Amino acid sequence: MERITLEIDALKISVLKGKEKDVIYIHGSGCDATLWERQLEDVGGYAIDLPNHGRSCAAEIRDIGDYAYFVAKAVKKLMGKAVIVGHSLGGAVAQKIYLEYPKVVKALVLVGTGARLRVMPEILTMLKEKPAEAAELVSKYAFSNQELAKEFSKVFAERAGVLHLDLSLCDRFDLLEDYRSGKVKVDIPTLLIVGEKDALTPVKYSEFFKKHIPSAEMDVIPEAGHMVMLEKPDEFNRALKNFIEKL
Repeated sequence: MERITLEIDALKISVLKGKEKDVIYIHGSGCDATLWERQLEDVGGYAIDLPNHGRSCAAEIRDIGDYAYFVAKAVKKLMGKAVIVGHSLGGAVAQKIYLEYPKVVKALVLVGTGARLRVMPEILTMLKEKPAEAAELVSKYAFSNQELAKEFSKVFAERAGVLHLDLSLCDRFDLLEDYRSGKVKVDIPTLLIVGEKDALTPVKYSEFFKKHIPSAEMDVIPEAGHMVMLEKPDEFNRALKNFIEKL
């Protein structure tokens, strides 16, 4: 797997490259491009480290739109137009890219995400005051596989600062009424993937998208939680490949 560094507005943005495919993956809160290694190996494409994550440079990020700007610029540099795959926070970023930079979007894959992503205030407070406990709680909610949850609670604890930033941005992200009123209209191919046991962005969040994006396909992965691409990579990759092949 190849590591590429892009320069965007004088900032170094790091990208992991699998086999050649016009797909870009956007990770969720407190994660990085390595989240998508199984997808890069099997499906192909590029996974980005958002600013302040992984090997990308630090940057001042004020809202989800700032992340969307960097990813859209990366897509332009890498392939011009791509299938945008976004998980959780990354799904919010993907929606913003579609709304603000539609020319770079070939199709959308919204994974364990929502039109609104409220976060429990206690978690945001705990991340500042008791980061290890907060990380353990977030991991417990994020996985149905508790072995993976234990592993990731350490990762999240080490990244408590950026996790707090990401979850704060998620908490302010809200397109719910824009979908309901018809202000947001998604008229490109869209796939919704969600774990059956997702406790953070439950299946009903994806069902909301299905209701307001009539052409969207939806795949509920059995026995998977919020981190569906890690817990059930084969099932996830099959759904993604089937979708891409039809484009």
